Amino acid sequence: MQKLFWALIWIGFAPTTEAQYYYSDLIGIRQVETKQQRFKTLHVRQILGTAVLPTGEVQTDFKESYELSFQADTLQQVQVQAGARTNTTLIFSNNGQLAEQMEKRAGFTSQITYSRNKQGYIDRIENRFSDSLSEFQQREIHLWSYNATGSPLKMWRILEKIDGVLDSTEIQLTIDSTGLVTEERSFKRGRETGFFYYYYNESGQITDIVRFNSKFNRLLPDQLFEYDAAGNMTQRMQLTGSRDVTYLIFRYGYQTNGLLSEEALFNNRKEHQGSIRFSYLFR
Repeated sequence: MQKLFWALIWIGFAPTTEAQYYYSDLIGIRQVETKQQRFKTLHVRQILGTAVLPTGEVQTDFKESYELSFQADTLQQVQVQAGARTNTTLIFSNNGQLAEQMEKRAGFTSQITYSRNKQGYIDRIENRFSDSLSEFQQREIHLWSYNATGSPLKMWRILEKIDGVLDSTEIQLTIDSTGLVTEERSFKRGRETGFFYYYYNESGQITDIVRFNSKFNRLLPDQLFEYDAAGNMTQRMQLTGSRDVTYLIFRYGYQTNGLLSEEALFNNRKEHQGSIRFSYLFR
């Protein structure tokens, strides 16, 4: 349960680090900024997360809280799980754009900075992270470029290891007539190494992220999304790495003011595995 709850929480409040770069770098960050703006509008001061087991019992070795600064330009998270503590800080600019993210846990530190071009689009993401337990250090840079109408066209992913060795991957995007990204392809030394297809609903929200899965030798959705009439995500299905085609199912409930009230986790048989319930304190 601990590992599943860890995955569950981060979906709600922080950018993902999956290889779907368009989704994690641009869409995911936009989702974080939208949540932060809602917190600011509603004058949220503190968020408390409680883990609840399928039996209805509270998971006592899990604690989580979020604190927002008075100007709502800083969100600080503290999570304690089975005695392990993680501190995460998100810093936002005056106009509500994510500028920096810092994470610290036992032996591990990560600092991500976000830079934007004159039009306000993210053009550089730099992540410096280190693990003192394994004496590992690395810097990862994402360089984004756009067309004249602001649709992303390309990204360079550059890894710099502690020994100074560089490893670069080129990410090319295909745009449809409405400016939405429909394909994401990665290349190393001119050779294609992977691709994703993106599908959308009538409101322009992502519904499917699909790729060729070599394990099952066919196209499969990596992620599937559903939304309510207000545009809130109500369900997300994530393909697991098991030998069969199985998905974890995350379902989201909301208060009438649009704040997240619960994230519930189900297995491939739609059996409830546990939930995180959120409560809010306001200024």
